[in-house]
Amino acid sequence: MDLKKIKKKHMLIACGIVTVLAIALLVFFKKESGEGGDDAALRNVHSSEDGVKVVASYEASTITKEKTLNGHTLVAENDGYEMYLYEPSLSLIIRDKKTGSIMESTVAELDGTSNESWSAFMQSGIMVEVQENVNSQQKKLDLVKSGAKLTVNKIKDGFYAVIEYESYEIKLEVEVLLLEDGSFTVSIPQEKIVEANEKYRIGNIYIYPFLGHTRLGEREGYMFIPDGNGALIYLDDKEGRFSAGYSQKVYGNDVGVEESYVLSLFWDEYMTVNDAEKILAPVYGMVHTDSKMGYLAIIESGAECATIEAYPNGAYTPYNWITSKFRLCTLYVQPTSNSGGSVTKVTDRVPYDIKVKFAFVKEEKANYAGLATRYREYLIENDKLKKCEADYRIRLDFLGSERENWLLFKKAVSMTTASQIEEIYQELKDEGVTDILSIYKGWQSGGMEDLPIKKYNVDGCLGSEAKVKDLMDQAQNDGILFYLYDDLLRANPSTGNTTFNTIKKLDRRLYSESTYKDVYETMVFETPAKSAALASELKESLKKNGISSLAAAGISNTLFTYTYSGEEYTRLDTASVYEEILKQLNDGLDLVLEEPLSLYWQYTDAFLDMPVGNSDYIFTDQSVPFLSMVLKGSMPMYADYTNFEANKQEFFLQLIETGIYPSFYLTYEDPAALLYTNSSDIYTSKYSNYKEEIITYYNQLKQINEQTKDAYIIGHEVMGNGVTKVTYTNGVIIYINYSKNAVTADGYTIEGMSYEIGGEAVE
Repeated sequence: MDLKKIKKKHMLIACGIVTVLAIALLVFFKKESGEGGDDAALRNVHSSEDGVKVVASYEASTITKEKTLNGHTLVAENDGYEMYLYEPSLSLIIRDKKTGSIMESTVAELDGTSNESWSAFMQSGIMVEVQENVNSQQKKLDLVKSGAKLTVNKIKDGFYAVIEYESYEIKLEVEVLLLEDGSFTVSIPQEKIVEANEKYRIGNIYIYPFLGHTRLGEREGYMFIPDGNGALIYLDDKEGRFSAGYSQKVYGNDVGVEESYVLSLFWDEYMTVNDAEKILAPVYGMVHTDSKMGYLAIIESGAECATIEAYPNGAYTPYNWITSKFRLCTLYVQPTSNSGGSVTKVTDRVPYDIKVKFAFVKEEKANYAGLATRYREYLIENDKLKKCEADYRIRLDFLGSERENWLLFKKAVSMTTASQIEEIYQELKDEGVTDILSIYKGWQSGGMEDLPIKKYNVDGCLGSEAKVKDLMDQAQNDGILFYLYDDLLRANPSTGNTTFNTIKKLDRRLYSESTYKDVYETMVFETPAKSAALASELKESLKKNGISSLAAAGISNTLFTYTYSGEEYTRLDTASVYEEILKQLNDGLDLVLEEPLSLYWQYTDAFLDMPVGNSDYIFTDQSVPFLSMVLKGSMPMYADYTNFEANKQEFFLQLIETGIYPSFYLTYEDPAALLYTNSSDIYTSKYSNYKEEIITYYNQLKQINEQTKDAYIIGHEVMGNGVTKVTYTNGVIIYINYSKNAVTADGYTIEGMSYEIGGEAVE
């Protein structure tokens, strides 16, 4: 027999055997996976120790591995976290690889207690509210039941999704990326938002509203809201006590737009009991203390048009959830005649990019102190916070002059002259009070309400320009920081021509702010461009007179939409101009800002009027010094005026807890002289009545600051029995006892309504 033929025959037999074995293996794997069909992928499914399904796919000669979790597929991972996606609703699950803890962005299993609209909302990663013509009720478009068309593309470190609502001719694109720093970002570029039909406009966009949600009291933890200095809403069962939650605009209300025609969320209006503290920083958070996982959401772009909303269980749904929503357009009423006629209009779309960063904390850092640390690190890394002098100073502000009505003219009311301030400084120096920061209000010609200030021109009843300059020079020689005060936003129609360069609302009507006082009843707002010109003019005048210190107010914490000369301007336009003003002032002047928005923290040497507490809403459970924890050690913070606090002993302890420095608003003369002025609400300010209190505050708080001035707050704990524990990076621990009785904590005995310094300072 031919040897070649024998070899060929043996090779064919061997190939046949291999083929049969391969087919048998394929059938076996197909059977094990439970899948059928000629085109189905052949998979072997098993569970890992952490409960994550691992799916091995065998197609042709390529073997890949695919992880799934609760119906979501792994799309990105790094050393610390995994990101899973369920494409039909853009639902996300973020998993901590070390602990196995997860945060889900949608409600997986509905309990039947919510209606159809809410159910779809709770299962959607992105939610759009559509403004149809001038309908006062915006329509909600979810990703589950609205007929949305989704196209998802996997990209490096995440995914890119195109969302189309074809019947409304609306399209937007979303990018989600998992970052190496333990965070993920959600971005919606404004150029990728398409509104092809003028009848339909996007009113609001919600970004992952149910990320980290919990049901009733099934989990332990809290939601963090940026109300005042900070507040928490616990995740316990509220037992239906609240029918509403927290809903506030970032950076305060917009006086240029009336939005009462568009209801918040679905069909009900939210309610609050107290006037809200302004949101000064665009952040919010969720912490699950039982699984030791949490996140801080930082609005990186679009904060000027954002609202932060947080709802405890019982308010609309049985879930606790927190989110940011971004306004693109809204309704306003345009008057058509002086007799009361009007027409409702829709604003133009505000062009801006939306971007939110969700920064995670875990294990021992999964608490509100960890969130504060995360935000401080973010600000420093992005050059949004500068390191300022941290030496302790007590803030002593002075009211110079006011005006009262007198026959046919305004009469000057002198409260604190330059010579009297010198006298006060000398008295305090003799008592050892030397580290002082002062702001001189009402120094300008015409008194406190004579605005705008165009140049260095001192009110004659306070002394000459030279006398005030001598005061400032002497203060500087003594190590005192002395600033002249200016409101760069407001103008007084009674003291100058405000026909031009003042803002009008979107309805083309002049905006006026009531003072609720008798001498000057209203103020108006300068246009940002006019504020810029006035700031430049004043800066040159101050420098010409050898003055280099200014305390700026008004533009530091107010944003608005407005019209001028027929053109519409957004809050982003306002913020951009104000930032440039403060940048220019900071270049050449020592600048401090009154209650500054986070947009401007890098331009101020101190934070004036830092809120110590919050709005005390009925649905909040705990006040926390979040902003204080962020800024302590980087920037000196000064509280509102102590002389107007009802419970001074408790307020003093709060200053110790938060690391905020005290402030006093002083006059040399008795404040009874202000009764018929616009400062009539200043009922207690006479220096002689506060001298001893100033000395006490100075000595005690300076002693504490000597041990903490260069350190950050890294721990804050309410221990029970009225005691709060504050821990600094240098090892110093301060125990504050708010109860009336002595309490022992960590081996320290803290007397009632007192404090104790513990720990060991690290050099």
